[in-house]
Amino acid sequence: MTSVSRAGRSIAGICLASLIAACGSGSNGSSGTGGSGQSGGTTGNPTGGTTGSSTGGTTGNPTGGATGTPTGGTTGNPTGGTSTGGSNAGQGGAAGGGGKGGSATGGTSAGGSGGRGASAGGGTAGGAGRGGAAGATPGTGGQAGAGVDGGIVSGCVSTKQWTTANPAAAGPFQVAADKGVGPLAGYTPDPIYGDQQQRFNIYRPSNLATSGYCHPILVWANGHTDNPEPNPPLCVVDSGANKWCGQYLPLMNHLASHGFVVIASLSTTTSKGDPLPTIAGLDWLLQQAETPSSPYYHHLDTTNIGQLGHSEGAMSTCMSASEPRYKALAAISGTRTLTGVHTPFLFFCGGKDTTVSCDSVHTTFLTVTNQPAFFLDDLNSDHGSWAYEGAKGVALPMAAAWFRAHLMGDTASRKYFYGPNCTFCTDSRTKVEQNSLMAQ
Repeated sequence: MTSVSRAGRSIAGICLASLIAACGSGSNGSSGTGGSGQSGGTTGNPTGGTTGSSTGGTTGNPTGGATGTPTGGTTGNPTGGTSTGGSNAGQGGAAGGGGKGGSATGGTSAGGSGGRGASAGGGTAGGAGRGGAAGATPGTGGQAGAGVDGGIVSGCVSTKQWTTANPAAAGPFQVAADKGVGPLAGYTPDPIYGDQQQRFNIYRPSNLATSGYCHPILVWANGHTDNPEPNPPLCVVDSGANKWCGQYLPLMNHLASHGFVVIASLSTTTSKGDPLPTIAGLDWLLQQAETPSSPYYHHLDTTNIGQLGHSEGAMSTCMSASEPRYKALAAISGTRTLTGVHTPFLFFCGGKDTTVSCDSVHTTFLTVTNQPAFFLDDLNSDHGSWAYEGAKGVALPMAAAWFRAHLMGDTASRKYFYGPNCTFCTDSRTKVEQNSLMAQ
């Protein structure tokens, strides 16, 4: 491990109440360090089960589904079955509907070919699917749909290629926010919202429709009792009342300014739910990417998706590590025992964090041996102060560089993490460690 002490000012301990869901690296199902902020629960959250359930109309003609009931006509949407719609939706009518994939999220195999409306029959394209491969053949008169793991197809066609940008500065895009969109999702009772499930905020480039790029997707997971930004009247920042809900906006805006489309659940307990709220939001956004009436239609790079989260949200990210659609992950000040890791993984901790220890984060980092993994200790940060340092700090440039390198193909950003003389390796504010797949 490369260790360098920092000269200069010490960041005051700003261990905010809303950012203190501890996520220990203990065994699956246990709470981890820090008590009530997180839930242990069972490992993973299967969505759809191994066979799923089939709903929809009684007509429609399956043209390739092994099981399930694809009904691409006007009479219903398939939502299950091992093949969930087969490789083609039914013939005639509007788009084939969506199924939730055959096997559980994080399982050893994906769902059958043609997840959520893999191709439309005689109409518009099917929605993006979950668990299955892309629908390779359109239904009669239809267009090919977009799958979401092996054989991913994106409907976005870019006219521009990503170039490098400085991750330690705001990116070149103006930022817009779409608030309160998407499905209701999340475990109830919610610590802030009670029995009322919440929707999502999306932070994105304001010129999404005209940028000429296909924008990668980032899924954000909040810490316990937190939100990406205040959501009055229940989620507010009020120091006098000791309320600290809605503190991640600097990170949301920084990532969106670099061209990412960030979908952030408003659930304040992101490690609970079936499916997890993060996965429910991703499912919806992928459908939107193939829905002609949606502002996201064919503007998203659905082949490059990542997730990151803080505290309980980092725990939630670890729980989603086996999600086949992800290409890169980052956990900030929280961990959980990992299974099924198949992407590069970044682990961040604060050297002055008394809620989630760097030792626990480092222990989880050491378990990732077959994928590139990077551990970074921000020596003068506590559990939440990193969020207020902005681009001049460590965490925001770190996140932008990590996902630029792995989701945008920005090779210049690799220097921050890869090789013996990586940028963070020689940064006096940090202590880092690379696994063997990042050292060269």
